[in-house]
Amino acid sequence: MVQNVMASLGETADRKINEVSEASRRTIDDLKKKNFEDLYRDTTGWCRSNPGKTLIGALATGFVLGMILRRR
Repeated sequence: MVQNVMASLGETADRKINEVSEASRRTIDDLKKKNFEDLYRDTTGWCRSNPGKTLIGALATGFVLGMILRRR
C-alpha cells in the first residue's frame, strides 16, 4: 500500500518536473529569438499593465538585496 502511494508520488513529481523543464526550455528559446528592443518593449508593457506586481517585485528584490548586503 505505502509502496504504491510512494510510486504514484514519484511518477507525479517526475511528470511535473518534465512539464516545468519543457516550459522553461520553450521560454528560453523564445527569449533567444528576441532582440533587446523587443525584450525592453515587452518588459515595459508588462510593467505598465501590472503596476502592483511590479511594485511588489521591486520591494521584494530590494529587501533580499538589503539582507544580503547587510551581512557582509
